[in-house]
Amino acid sequence: MPQQPTVLVVEDELGPRESLRAVLQSDYQVLLASDGAQALQIIAQVRVDVVLLDLRLPGLSGWQVVEQLQALQRALPVIVVTSYEPDARVDQELGAHLFAYIVKPFHVSHLRETVKRAVAHLLP
Repeated sequence: MPQQPTVLVVEDELGPRESLRAVLQSDYQVLLASDGAQALQIIAQVRVDVVLLDLRLPGLSGWQVVEQLQALQRALPVIVVTSYEPDARVDQELGAHLFAYIVKPFHVSHLRETVKRAVAHLLP
């Protein structure tokens, strides 16, 4: 039986972090990080297939995490999940590095479908 794809959820708030885990854990191995530095440490140690990333994090911002992730592993799909509408930076600077941008509150079915497409994007 093939191993489940691994999704890393990077969210500083416990409630949303656990909600994302609950939504995804039936289909994916879900790892959790509460800040950007912890996320980068996990990615350095474990194979991660998709990252769900909040933008407002303590320490390293979500944007800094995206920049460092791209330096480490360019093929890694990053899905931003945040309460903030996309701004010009998304389109101009980092939009090409993001798989998707989802604004909270979101429909669970939309999130699940987006993660599914991100995982499929990795397959040869």
